[in-house]
Amino acid sequence: MFELPLLNTVILLSSGATITYAHHSLINEKRKGALIGSFATIVLAAVFTLFQIIEYNVSSFTLSDGIFGSCFFFGTGFHGLILHGALLTHICYNNNNNNNFDNDTNNIYSNKDFNKSLKGLNIEFLEWLVGFTDGDGNFNIKIMALKDNDFKSVQFTFKIGLHKDEIEVLEYIMNTLKCGHISKSKDKVNYFINDLKSLINIIIPIFDYVNLNSSKYHHYMVFREAVLMTLNKEHLSRDGKIKIINYQKQMQNMTGKWIPNTINTKIKITKYWLSGFIDAEGCFSTNKYVPRFKIENHIKELELYNKIREFFTCGTICYTMPRSLTSNPTIILEINEIKLLKKAIIPFVLENDKILLKTLKKQDFLYWLNLIDIYYKGYHTLLEGKFIFDSIKSCMNKNRLSTNKSSYLLHTLPSISYLYNKTIEEQLDILFNIESPYQIKDGIRYIRNTNNLVSESLNIVCIHIDYNKRILYNSISECAKDLNISRKIIKNSIHLNKEYKGYIFMINK
Repeated sequence: MFELPLLNTVILLSSGATITYAHHSLINEKRKGALIGSFATIVLAAVFTLFQIIEYNVSSFTLSDGIFGSCFFFGTGFHGLILHGALLTHICYNNNNNNNFDNDTNNIYSNKDFNKSLKGLNIEFLEWLVGFTDGDGNFNIKIMALKDNDFKSVQFTFKIGLHKDEIEVLEYIMNTLKCGHISKSKDKVNYFINDLKSLINIIIPIFDYVNLNSSKYHHYMVFREAVLMTLNKEHLSRDGKIKIINYQKQMQNMTGKWIPNTINTKIKITKYWLSGFIDAEGCFSTNKYVPRFKIENHIKELELYNKIREFFTCGTICYTMPRSLTSNPTIILEINEIKLLKKAIIPFVLENDKILLKTLKKQDFLYWLNLIDIYYKGYHTLLEGKFIFDSIKSCMNKNRLSTNKSSYLLHTLPSISYLYNKTIEEQLDILFNIESPYQIKDGIRYIRNTNNLVSESLNIVCIHIDYNKRILYNSISECAKDLNISRKIIKNSIHLNKEYKGYIFMINK
């Protein structure tokens, strides 16, 4: 009576043990154990099903032979039906998920796997992190005890290195990703992730899901191929080691070189990616007493910078020659026209009274807003305004670093000694109580108590009345030169809203 049922019970319990073994092997990245456990479970399931069929055939009772027969066949049969239904549902569900792979980003993870690996990470953070990595992050393959085409071990590392004052942003990244560690070395702090589990389950899914836009994309693609070799221990074979060595050389050869953008054809600038990139590479600064925003980088990032310029729909890209024999030429995207700074940069960084930046550049931006105010209202033309302008600059960018040994001295004249030893906020309160040199009317700046426009780049619309022709000029000077009319006449025409020899001039706001 107990022979076949007891044997099947033992087989059933054994299959539970083998599938548990496979599950734990999979968690601990032991592929061989996972395969053995899964195969043993399948074999035991097949044997169990076979013995159950035999038991049905040799039983001395049937479904209609009283309550025992009914309960036996109903219980075992219904249990088998549920298991087969669950198996069929699982297969169909996985097939549907397999069709949801993100082919546009070469993502090896399904949406289900991505959500499971990166649970709790929102897209805003992921885009910001990728943009920040495009600026300050890197991927590295380190080979230990390399000899000929063999080595003892290999280490894969994702790293972001910053000044020690920025340790809070690295802690924010580490606590959000829940992996990696931070090391300190003199004035630098580095955030590392070099354990394979975190690289495979977190870093690769992130950078497969959100595209790197800089030349670091090419480094990542090589790094990714090398890391994924560890899934089946391919990196330990002779051929695998040669591949790893070649991958490392390939990454080293990419450094400092321009690579035609034939692989990464999908540069996509998003708001949060760009905020991360500005956190890494952006600079809120001034040129003399003119506020400006700029991003500087290696000349190989030209394609990316053109895309960023398209995103802002403004800015000038210029090139700088190497400062020394060991340095490289660079490109600079700069925006310094006050109307463009107020129209494009400030609304981008300051979204609904929330600053998108996460590093100490947030402090620079807040100080820089005061410089914008001072310049826009013309206070920079006053002695007090220049002093306060310089006071604010002394708290920004490199001047704010705790390791900056240089003292930024402000020379105080007797006439403005009342500003000395006051906080920036107190200085600004005093300054803004003075009547501003510029007067703003309908968004246009005039010298106070005059009809003179503030000298700046203004887009001028010229309309020819007779021909109903409309021409847009980038400045009053450009318009005056093209029409052979003096700048003064154009300014007066704009101010009085009168035509001149068949022309009407307006400022394009």
